[in-house]
Amino acid sequence: MKKNKYKYNNGGLVAQKTFKGVGSLEARASGDQGYNTRSLTVSKNINDTRVTASRFQDSFGNKGNSYSVEKQLPKRSSVGVTKSRYNLGASYNKQTKSGLNFRAEVNRDARGALSSSMSISKPL
Repeated sequence: MKKNKYKYNNGGLVAQKTFKGVGSLEARASGDQGYNTRSLTVSKNINDTRVTASRFQDSFGNKGNSYSVEKQLPKRSSVGVTKSRYNLGASYNKQTKSGLNFRAEVNRDARGALSSSMSISKPL
C-alpha cells in the first residue's frame, strides 16, 4: 500500500509518498520574503538497487538535476554513485553487527579536483 508523510518547519513543507516496496516521491518547498527553494525527488527500488533522480530550483534562477544509484551488497554493505551538474562521486558503506558504520567516499568537482573522506559512526 502507500504511505503519506507531511512535515512543516520554519516556512517549509516536505511531502512524501511511499509506494510499498517500489519507491517514493518527495516534494520540498521552503522560503521567506527574499528567497525560496523547491525540489522534487523520485526514487525507485529495483531488486537490491535504489535509483534516485532529483530536480532543484530556487528564486534566484539556480536549478539543477542530480542522479544516484545505490546497490545493497551482502553482509550489511552498499556501494553508490552520484552525479550532478558540478559533482561526480562514489561511496562505500559497511555496518557491523554491533551497529558501527564505516563510510568511504571520493568526489570530483566541476574543476576536476578530487576529494575523499572516511568516517566511522555509531548511533546513540
